[in-house]
Amino acid sequence: MSDGDQLVEQIRKELGSDQEVWIAPTGYDSVALAVIDSVFSIGTHYSGVVNAVNRYRAARREEGADPNTDSAADLVDAVGRWGVDGLVERTNKWRTSTKPGAPLKAEVVQRVAQILDEHDLSSVDAVRVGLTDPGAQETSAVKREWLALPGQSSGLAWGYFLMLCGVPGVKADRMVVRYVTRAVGGAVGSKQARELVTAAADALGVSSIRLDHAIWRLESGRPVEYAAAP
Repeated sequence: MSDGDQLVEQIRKELGSDQEVWIAPTGYDSVALAVIDSVFSIGTHYSGVVNAVNRYRAARREEGADPNTDSAADLVDAVGRWGVDGLVERTNKWRTSTKPGAPLKAEVVQRVAQILDEHDLSSVDAVRVGLTDPGAQETSAVKREWLALPGQSSGLAWGYFLMLCGVPGVKADRMVVRYVTRAVGGAVGSKQARELVTAAADALGVSSIRLDHAIWRLESGRPVEYAAAP
């Protein structure tokens, strides 16, 4: 049995194939929130990411804005007023790595927002139109510039950002890699895990985003399905 077949078999056994019962992942109609979530989420506890996103929301509401529709340009303007230190105060002070003097993730958030705005990808609609095609993603100057930033070379935050904007994909983080490794009975890398989960989604006729999230929830010990009605 191939690795792909083994993964599909395990998914059917542990998760089923009815994506409507799986708890849906968070998505945004705001590029600003998608940037903050994706950059802060790599290598961290997600509860802290939620807190950072909500603190940004609160800060923007205090300014009379609607953070749930903030564009990349809105985020650039906000950091222009607050400064990076102000963004840190309104999100968190995590750094891109544990190395001494590593850049702050808030600095990366600011630069990512600038890159998106410079390439006319300031809104979620623009991201979906411009980057849903896999070929467009691979040749995108935005991807090249994003992955050149501190702590971004793996491409995990980039791919997750696209998913948060509603672009199909798989965030092959340690939870997803661990699940796939268990399914196939041997070590796999992030790239192979992403390819296998994407293929499994196609084979099962489900959304790759929904399957990725279901796997992540199962592997991280969270409920996978909505609670049944009483």
